[in-house]
Amino acid sequence: MGEKKLARDLGLGDILMFGIGGIVGAGIYAIVGEAAGLSGNMLWASFLVAATVALLTAMTYAEFVSRFPDAGGSFEYVKRGFGQTTALWFSILMLFTGIVAAAAIAISFSDYLGRLLAVPSYLTTIGVIALMGGINAAGVQEASWFNTLATVVTLFGLGAVVYFSFPDWGSVPLFDPGEGGVTGIISGGALIFFSFIGYEDLVKMAEETRDPERTMPRGILISGVAVLLIYLLIAVGTVSVMGAEDLAKQSGPLAEVLRRSAGTGWATAIVIVALFATSKTILSNILGTSRLLYDVARDGEMHWLKRLTRVNQRTETPIFAILLITVLAICFGMIGNLQVVASISNIFIMLVFLAVNAALLNYRRRFTDKAEAPFRVPLNVGNYPVPTVLAFAGILVLLGFNLANLF
Repeated sequence: MGEKKLARDLGLGDILMFGIGGIVGAGIYAIVGEAAGLSGNMLWASFLVAATVALLTAMTYAEFVSRFPDAGGSFEYVKRGFGQTTALWFSILMLFTGIVAAAAIAISFSDYLGRLLAVPSYLTTIGVIALMGGINAAGVQEASWFNTLATVVTLFGLGAVVYFSFPDWGSVPLFDPGEGGVTGIISGGALIFFSFIGYEDLVKMAEETRDPERTMPRGILISGVAVLLIYLLIAVGTVSVMGAEDLAKQSGPLAEVLRRSAGTGWATAIVIVALFATSKTILSNILGTSRLLYDVARDGEMHWLKRLTRVNQRTETPIFAILLITVLAICFGMIGNLQVVASISNIFIMLVFLAVNAALLNYRRRFTDKAEAPFRVPLNVGNYPVPTVLAFAGILVLLGFNLANLF
């Protein structure tokens, strides 16, 4: 092993699969019911609120990755906007977020598998994290193949929910927000935001992508719009079959929707689909967080971290970084509480998004004479992008509502 560069094996198709697969992950299978309890039959509006803020932030990421196609992702962007020291402090927050998210989703995987097989949950949690770490270590193309398979299976399951719920469309008033009113809709959006954050890991694959300056922005934005359409169909379909109040009471909302609309066999099938959805989300978290650690170790001045920059000659992956992230995720998986950890992860990722949006605003302020990026956030006042300002404000609002949901 040596200081070998990461392999550029990924094209737009791979990035779209990682983008859609990373966003459509474990969250949609777990939080639909809880969100419906907040927003009523206007669950679709909560998805729209979350998606709007997420897509505005996605534009910020798209500009940054087109300027700096670097494996560090958010770390690199904060560094460009505020300097190395600030970025190093934020990298701790970013690493913690990725590790804890992987651990929490592994616990969710164990819960789903427990519905099919009597296996101790701690063994399942350790096993799935170790397996996803092993696939990551085998090579980025191997990770891409597994992600593509799992994404296709996941989309098939969500497609089944939409298909079998379609006859019930129109059975409930879709503009009835329930008791929460507008506040409930925004609270639901704050909770649902967790289901739109996958592109934060996606940008960390820039150094393994062909022509990343153009491929990555296209992949980020196309993925975000595609996932929004999928989620809107799921939101309308689920409340049409069960109604928001009933949906909110279910621990496995999508499985119950299919049980009522298509039968027990399909309800079992969606549990299997959820196993694929959760496993690929763990895969994406380990991949993205290991690349962040690799970049921090490479760019930092701490010599004791330099071993984490080693790239395996055969697999062309940062194998020591992957191993460390995998071990830490297993440790957190042994003590994590899914509901609380998911809310905490949501808060941390919102703080990261705030930092990245602020970094672009500050970068634009400091470097007005820099060359145009291959992708530039549109609608500017002077040198300041209006969508980035709106994203910053929107995340602040959702962060407040998320804190209210938690406490």
